[in-house]
Amino acid sequence: MLDQVPLDPRERILAAAETLFRQGGYSNVTMRDIAEEVGIRQASLYYHFPSKEQLFITVTEQVFARHRNGLQQAIHEAGSDLRGQLHAVSRWFISQPPLNFLSLMHTDVPTLSEEHIQRLSLIAEESVFDPLRLAFIAAQEQGQIREVKPTILAGLFLSAMDGMNFASTLPGTSPKDVIASEVISVLLDGLQPQ
Repeated sequence: MLDQVPLDPRERILAAAETLFRQGGYSNVTMRDIAEEVGIRQASLYYHFPSKEQLFITVTEQVFARHRNGLQQAIHEAGSDLRGQLHAVSRWFISQPPLNFLSLMHTDVPTLSEEHIQRLSLIAEESVFDPLRLAFIAAQEQGQIREVKPTILAGLFLSAMDGMNFASTLPGTSPKDVIASEVISVLLDGLQPQ
């Protein structure tokens, strides 16, 4: 069951579904699984969400909104230095449950209706890519980094943050904050000996 149980049934459903979808993926989680986790009848679950796809969409939009707000705040509070911004962003990602962005976008989203694929792709871009892309654009305009397509830089950094969750589970691996610092150093300083 959930550690901190929200009082509102809809919020309890969303919290349970988010955890289950993150752990098992969209295809492997059933409405029955979610109802059991929340402690309600499956029919009650359908009262709040008419389909598993609609519940997944709502959960994913909520996750992306939380990330958009967290990333924008982290970047803003870090000031105009890109290195500081990337460290702030990495701390944000470390503080959150793993987004599993690549798995989400390549495994879960393609199983949805075309309308929902387009909707989540747009929301993902606006919520996760855009804050980073804009930070890279600003750094280029300030002469902090050379001209490279900002979308590529944002994707590279997001992939590294996503992979950090797996890398941190390998034997002998450094903690996530150390991995993030090394990723940022490689991104900004390169692999040349210093």
